[in-house]
Amino acid sequence: MSFPARVTMAVAFSAVLLGGCATSQIEAEQDRTSSIIVGSLPKWAGGEPANVPPRPATPPAYPAINVPVPPREMQPMTAEEQKKAVADLIAARDRAVALAKAAHADEDVAADEGLALARGKYAGASPPNSN
Repeated sequence: MSFPARVTMAVAFSAVLLGGCATSQIEAEQDRTSSIIVGSLPKWAGGEPANVPPRPATPPAYPAINVPVPPREMQPMTAEEQKKAVADLIAARDRAVALAKAAHADEDVAADEGLALARGKYAGASPPNSN
């Protein structure tokens, strides 16, 4: 293939690729066009399933961004309520730490018993029942 033919093919290929990126004029029509294209494809080819509800005739409006935020339904916590909530959280943390320490202590005892059995401390006696 000659050099001008290669250049022509490269320019045509670049134009096709760059044309796919142009969205300034077709953004408004994009939703309608895509729904037409996807709606006409069969399910096996990537189209929508048969049980999909129909699209609305007019697209929904963008949410209002300058609308003031409505007032809260709940009032802020008082200082006493905050102190009580903090105390409850601290108590829950302390309970969790105590449970973790107790579980860790049980693991140490179990490991010690396992080592004792392995070293033969119960060689003459039968091993303890694990019922």
